[in-house]
Amino acid sequence: MLSKQDPILQLINQIQKEDLLIKLILQINKDANLVGLDFSLSEKSTPQNIVFNLHKLLIDLINNNFSDYVNLLYRIDIPEKELIRLQSLEIEILTEKVAILILRKEWQKVWFKSKSL
Repeated sequence: MLSKQDPILQLINQIQKEDLLIKLILQINKDANLVGLDFSLSEKSTPQNIVFNLHKLLIDLINNNFSDYVNLLYRIDIPEKELIRLQSLEIEILTEKVAILILRKEWQKVWFKSKSL
């Protein structure tokens, strides 16, 4: 179980404070669907559910459909240099770090859109 000190939960809690959690969920769903993944987070997802389902998705993609994993990271625009830095990690740690990268990038998209309105 994730602690309140977990960097992913800290990020999502910050997003909640700015009242953009639903927009973050919709952005993650949009990018997953544009890659052709059968993945959708509920708009009522808690931060823990978001993290759990994102980890589950990443592990499944790495183990079963690596090309979709790469396509998702490309679609979200995760920097290749960040991924190269993480490549030697165990899958549990790797997916945690990649989840943080995904959430940060998706958060940037949502935050910039909200500020440009």
